[in-house]
Amino acid sequence: MRRERRTKEQWKAIFVDHESSGVTAREYCAKHNIHLKTFSARKSDIEKRPARSTGKLVKVVRPKPKPVSTSPTLTVVYHGVTLNVGQAVEAKWLADVMKALAL
Repeated sequence: MRRERRTKEQWKAIFVDHESSGVTAREYCAKHNIHLKTFSARKSDIEKRPARSTGKLVKVVRPKPKPVSTSPTLTVVYHGVTLNVGQAVEAKWLADVMKALAL
């Protein structure tokens, strides 16, 4: 019949008790009915793992980007259509739009 699994805290208490006992791991395990390989494996696991922080989660808020003012540098009104054009527009594109409006 199997025993219940021990928690990490229970294993830590066992290791502290073993250290203070002054006996070898083999002797300690025999006295406390613990399998030596299990004892060694749990001790190795706990020593390898870094202690986890039990702190609370912190909400991270990303600031919203500020809107960029894109006021047009040129406003074209042609056949009742108003076209606001920024600085980055190519002259050829503007000419093509004007031709399309003329149709």
